[in-house]
Amino acid sequence: MNARKIREDLGRVKTSCQRGDLPRAIYLTISSFKELGGQSAPTDLRGDFRTALSALTSDPQYKKECGQALTYQPGKERELLTFFINLYKELQGQENQEDYETTLQRKINLDRCLRDGKLFLKQGKPSEADTCFAEALKYYKNEFAAFSIMARAMLEAGEYVRALGHVRRGLKERPDDADLRQLAQECLRLRAEANR
Repeated sequence: MNARKIREDLGRVKTSCQRGDLPRAIYLTISSFKELGGQSAPTDLRGDFRTALSALTSDPQYKKECGQALTYQPGKERELLTFFINLYKELQGQENQEDYETTLQRKINLDRCLRDGKLFLKQGKPSEADTCFAEALKYYKNEFAAFSIMARAMLEAGEYVRALGHVRRGLKERPDDADLRQLAQECLRLRAEANR
């Protein structure tokens, strides 16, 4: 436990409130409680916690967002930490977002499917590549570049019709995307040349 850091962070809580930066004030409060490591605050820091919580709970934005009156009581550090973490997430709009580990795993799976699809294309197996790309879309959330990656890979492998399918899926999500529109034109041009 670094008492000096706790004291500095708690001192900044009031300054952050005065600047109208409630999320930062809450973040600093969370940091201070975490620094305690689950212990009660030593007697010489309890006044700092009381002052910081007083500044925080009298902040107009805090009153608007939450309004719950809080005071520091030794032994209640974990409850306060949990309360402030939830409030911080709520203010940041993170309560409905994936946690870091889930996001990381999803992106790893998406990358793996795209990589495997490209590998199958290099081996001349477009059907297997399509299967991989279809699986990649199961892990898709907002990684829009995936549509261009799949379309380009198919285009470079000479699979113009399949490439166009990926372009169309992407354009359903973003109809005005210039990159995908350009890819669509190229697919149509190459397909017309191949049919001559």
